[in-house]
Amino acid sequence: MIGTDISVNDSFFRKMNVTLSDIDAETIYLEGSFNCNGEGSIVLQQKNNGRNEIEGLVPDKYEFRIALDQYGFVRGGQSRSGLFRLSIWLDAMHHDPDRSQFSCIFDDGIMDIRVAVPKSTVSVDILTESNVSILYSRRSSQATYDLVEFVVSGVSGYAFEIDHRRYPAEGYYRAVKKINSDHRSKIMYHIFPDRFFRSGPDSPDLQRWGERPKRDSFFGGNLEGIRQKLSYIRDLHVDHIYLNPIFKSKSNHRYDVDDYYSIDEMLGTDQDLKNLVSDAHDHGMKVILDMVFNHTSTDFPFFRDVLKNGRNSPYYHWYIFHRDEFIVFRGRGKRGSYPPYETFMGYGGMPKLDHRNPEVRRYCMDVLKYYIEKFNIDGFRYDVAHSIYGKFFEEVMAEIGKNKLHIGEAWCLPTYLVNATDWQSYTNYFLGSAILDMVKGTITAGEFYDRIQRMIMVNGIEKQQNMMNVLDSHDTPRILRMLHGDRKKVKLAYSILYIIDGIATVYYGDEAGLDGGRDPDDRRCFPWGSIDEDMRKFFVEMGNLRERLNLGSAGVVAVNEDGSSFVVKKIKADLSVAVHVAKNDRMPFPQDHVIAVREDEAKTSPWDFYITVDAA
Repeated sequence: MIGTDISVNDSFFRKMNVTLSDIDAETIYLEGSFNCNGEGSIVLQQKNNGRNEIEGLVPDKYEFRIALDQYGFVRGGQSRSGLFRLSIWLDAMHHDPDRSQFSCIFDDGIMDIRVAVPKSTVSVDILTESNVSILYSRRSSQATYDLVEFVVSGVSGYAFEIDHRRYPAEGYYRAVKKINSDHRSKIMYHIFPDRFFRSGPDSPDLQRWGERPKRDSFFGGNLEGIRQKLSYIRDLHVDHIYLNPIFKSKSNHRYDVDDYYSIDEMLGTDQDLKNLVSDAHDHGMKVILDMVFNHTSTDFPFFRDVLKNGRNSPYYHWYIFHRDEFIVFRGRGKRGSYPPYETFMGYGGMPKLDHRNPEVRRYCMDVLKYYIEKFNIDGFRYDVAHSIYGKFFEEVMAEIGKNKLHIGEAWCLPTYLVNATDWQSYTNYFLGSAILDMVKGTITAGEFYDRIQRMIMVNGIEKQQNMMNVLDSHDTPRILRMLHGDRKKVKLAYSILYIIDGIATVYYGDEAGLDGGRDPDDRRCFPWGSIDEDMRKFFVEMGNLRERLNLGSAGVVAVNEDGSSFVVKKIKADLSVAVHVAKNDRMPFPQDHVIAVREDEAKTSPWDFYITVDAA
């Protein structure tokens, strides 16, 4: 049996209660749009009367399933298909000045203020204690409520008049969260190591550099090759380098790890990693490693021990077996034939670690500390983080802390993971999709603004400063392919990305005009002999602008549009930077533009754009 209800209280962030009884399963996972359908981040219990509280849900419309032993789902009752739907509506105004979702001060110069109201609300105005000016205001439509934003110059107490009623009834709210400009450029360069640059001689075991990759291709890119190109990377004003996995593995992607304590010999040695990190630091750049803790390979020694000794293995409880079949499942499970153990998305070659087991969490923690202490690594991106039991991240933040950057992989807007756990940052594909949809013309600028506001209400301005904002990656087609070869639109998408708070992420080769479809085509070799110099120059210019004006932090995104053009503007305390875009017809470029993009009409779309900088 299953029951669900929502706690109704004065908080904007709600609790969903899930009650279970008489369910026969070893693992019961709650997988929904609030945790990116993670297979294991939310583990439901039948003890204590079967009541489970799921916190941190903002008002919205959600879908979720309850997975039994990973491969089955609860059916019957509400949902014969296994899919449940939940709508959380806002029925009264809400404003919390203690949360950066609703109120914050940028550099003691401007305030960013939001109030959430029911959809039936007619009028919302702001009242201020002192004489300040409103720089921007707009109402956005969310699924189950509306949101009104006010950007105010100066710092003042404030109140709202909503449908002619004052909130608070007496006195004023006061912003308490202060967001300071970070003077780094906050640009991350994402490298798939096998494909970036090969230092050393050719080998008959390697595919020729630049050929179209296959799933099992090895091209021999290595850590020393990356080190030799650090000056090239830094010229893009990069201050973070993120590497896909570098650990011992039989695959070119290395997401099936054989040994967490060994650098894959094709990539180099311990000394090569030390040299890379040291030289990156000398160039003013940090190094972020990809940690694959959701699962291991089937050749990982502890899994091999379980295969050999079954329930008598000391590592039996490091994995989750649902049948006493201690064999390697080949391929990917499908209905009627699933692995005897839990896996990454049914792939038998990637058995899932059980992070409910404190020994597993301790082992992974020790791996993190090893790379920090031995190699001086600056942070970690956690693969399939939305499927890892949340207590692990609690312990990571408690033992390692926020002086290192911790990024969880997430493919949705993960309200539960951000607001009910210790997630510091995540791979913000949600923002990337919003930018790409607007550039493609599938959503309006107003709908783009709505999505930005939805993102802020989940992340808050504080956490947004550390978000890994992503347009494409090793798991998606290249942005050039997604935008049908239109280089102008690629530049436009990155221009918008670069003026939004957080860490703007460049997938290696985007700045060189590298194309590519779905995996493995999106992992082509870097085209060192045929770089698109116009595109690279654009990335250098945008990186310079972002670094010089501190565009990666402490600002507000405003959107305006009319029938022929739209403007996406970054408002900061002392300046504003605007991307002006012609949607249909060409527009004149003013002389005060900083960067302008107009290319051959025969080759490109009419989306001319230019960027201006205005002092406050």
